[in-house]
Amino acid sequence: MTSFETLPRLAFGDGRALKFSSAERMSEALTRAGSVEMKHRSAEPDGAFGAHMAAIQTRSSRLVALSSAAFHVEASGAPSGLLMVPLHGSTITRRGARTYEWGKDSGALYLPPGGCTAQSTARSVIGIDIDPADFHRVTEVMLGRAPKASSRFSFSRPSFVDTPRSRFDFGSVIEGIAETMDRLGGDARLIERAALDDALIRVVALLLNFEEFSADEPETSVPPAVVRLACEYIDANLTSTITLTDLESITGLSRRSLQYAFRSAFSCTPMQWVAQRRLEAVRNHILSARPGETLTAIVGAYFTNLGEFARMYKHRYGELPSATLKGVLANRFRS
Repeated sequence: MTSFETLPRLAFGDGRALKFSSAERMSEALTRAGSVEMKHRSAEPDGAFGAHMAAIQTRSSRLVALSSAAFHVEASGAPSGLLMVPLHGSTITRRGARTYEWGKDSGALYLPPGGCTAQSTARSVIGIDIDPADFHRVTEVMLGRAPKASSRFSFSRPSFVDTPRSRFDFGSVIEGIAETMDRLGGDARLIERAALDDALIRVVALLLNFEEFSADEPETSVPPAVVRLACEYIDANLTSTITLTDLESITGLSRRSLQYAFRSAFSCTPMQWVAQRRLEAVRNHILSARPGETLTAIVGAYFTNLGEFARMYKHRYGELPSATLKGVLANRFRS
């Protein structure tokens, strides 16, 4: 008999996950939730079934975590494509005349809109539905050009995707981003503020165009004016979301050229520079704080993770931000 405790670990959202003890009921729920028609049946020897499912919707993507016992499925009419990243188990999927074997130790599978049949061992996967237009925009900005036609990823055809690329475990990276989104309660506003939706698209772009991104690119000098342009943009948007894609877009630099430029100018990455400028802005705000102002309000305008902010602040200034604010307000009271 399958129990929820024996299922593979759900990638995220365990505390708010939907639970199904019947393959038929899960099929009915998934069919009601969208235009895709699904028919699951147990593949366990005793016919038992169990599954957990949770979802996160961001501005530009949707993530679904599914942990389940072994099953067979027939699906038809899916309105959008889905990149399925395995964290546990293996699956054989049939689409038309093609068969794809994918799983934790082999790779992921992208399926375009339409239908398929599949049989799976007990498994845990993350399904990612990304807007193709956003994906292509971010990919071109990261590369500084359009991908080569021979390697450009197509959202119109099925594709096996090698996730354990060289020494990189893309499944674990994607799982980490999803877990962070979940720790923000799946709140789309906070996810965008933390630039996690942009990070997800960038990792998927890297995965699906790995050969182009991993090719050697010569280090080139960047005019100081271009670096100043990026810095001016950063300083003007410290209380707003700033992403690498934004910086690449406004400077016209590729991912690598932007990294080279900031390391040459400031000995740090672009996002480390953003964090430094935000730290300085918070420090200045604290030093000029008036009675009644709270640390949460001051810091919250610049950082979404207050614990990480406090760690960085203490490392740079030698004391906790609360101690700085307490001293400032005490001095104002005495004067």
